[in-house]
Amino acid sequence: MNITRCGYCCDLCKAFEPNIKENDQRKELSKAWKDYYDLDILEEDIHCDGCRCEKENRKLIDTNCSVRKCVIEENLNHCGECNKYPCSTFNQRQGLSANEAKEKLGENYDASKYNEYLLAYDNKSRIDEYKKINFNK
Repeated sequence: MNITRCGYCCDLCKAFEPNIKENDQRKELSKAWKDYYDLDILEEDIHCDGCRCEKENRKLIDTNCSVRKCVIEENLNHCGECNKYPCSTFNQRQGLSANEAKEKLGENYDASKYNEYLLAYDNKSRIDEYKKINFNK
């Protein structure tokens, strides 16, 4: 799996450039981001090469991501390797778990849409599992 510095999963992300080329679903992703995260990002502005991309002209959803900066400064692979996890910096990028998304949307929650468009951003569950497996925490 291609994991970002904060624990998102590029392989599942509809904004990730290879996924756009394979099956462009940015319109649906834009709506999901609005519904679940109150983000207003137009579909034409949704494009990401991944936060690990080193190209000078890389495209990122957030070019000023504080998590990316922190992980690079700490010389870590991702937040799961940090002794301070979860911290306030990570919490700025924490995605919704399925249960949190269900709580937020109530009867409007759609598990299939969550799995298709938002599972990529359930970074806390992903990193918690990483720490459990690797550090027995």
